[in-house]
Amino acid sequence: MKPESSSALVPSDQRNPVYQISTLQALVMGNFYGCLEVQDLLTHGNTGLGTFDAVDGELVVIDGHCYRIVKGGKAIEARPHDTTPFASVAFLDEETNDSLRFDALTSIDALRHALDEYLENRGPNNMYVMRVDGYFHFVAARTELRQQEPFKPFAEVLQTDEDRFRFNSIHGTLVCFYFPKYLDGVNTPGWHFHFIDDARKVGGHVFDLHLVSGRAIINKTDRFVLDLPHNRAFQEAALDQASKDEIRQIEQGAGD
Repeated sequence: MKPESSSALVPSDQRNPVYQISTLQALVMGNFYGCLEVQDLLTHGNTGLGTFDAVDGELVVIDGHCYRIVKGGKAIEARPHDTTPFASVAFLDEETNDSLRFDALTSIDALRHALDEYLENRGPNNMYVMRVDGYFHFVAARTELRQQEPFKPFAEVLQTDEDRFRFNSIHGTLVCFYFPKYLDGVNTPGWHFHFIDDARKVGGHVFDLHLVSGRAIINKTDRFVLDLPHNRAFQEAALDQASKDEIRQIEQGAGD
C-alpha cells in the first residue's frame, strides 16, 4: 500500500503560531511568578488569554490590547511592564480566517457542541484561536484575587479567592482557544473562553452564557511556540505530577 501523500509544510516564518509562556501544569502547582512583560507578550499576538503575576486577575488580549479583570469583573488595561506567569496569544484577523454565525446558543455547552461540529471538518488535532462578537442574554464569569507568597496550588486559590459575577444583556466578545487532547497539561484540552464587553469595562473567565446572536472569526494553526520560565520554581517543579482534576478545575472553577 502506498503511503498517504502530503504536501510540504509552509515555511514557519509564513505561518502564524499560537504562542504560549509557561505551562498549565506549572500554574496548577502554584508557579504564579510573572516571567514575561505584557509589552513583550503583545509582540506575539493580538488575541489571547491568561493571568497575571500572583494570579492577580484574569488576562484578556483583544485587538492588540491587554486587560486585567479585577474584583467584580472590572476590566483595566494592563501596563506595559505588568507581567504574566502564563498566557496564550495568537494573531487573528478577519481577512485570512474562517467566519461563522451563531444564533440562540443558550449555554456554553451548546457553543462547545457547535464548535466541535466545526472541528469535525477542520481537524481536532490542530490549535484554534477564535473571537465571537455578539449580544449575550447573560455571561457568567470569574476572576481571582491577588495571592501572597508562599503561593498555594491554584485549586486552593479557587476555594478561597475566586470571585464570580454575572453580566446581563450585554454586547461583547468571547476570546477562545482550542487545544487538542494530546496537549493536556501544557494547556487546557478543548475550548477555553474569556469575555470582555464592547466598552472594555468588564470581563472574566467564562463558565456559562446565553448567546443571542454572534459572529465568529476562527484561525486554525499547525504551529505552536512555547517559552519556558527561567525561575527556580519552574526548574524544580515535578510538572508530571500536576493533578488532571486540578487542571480541569482551573477551567470549571471551585463551585462546579
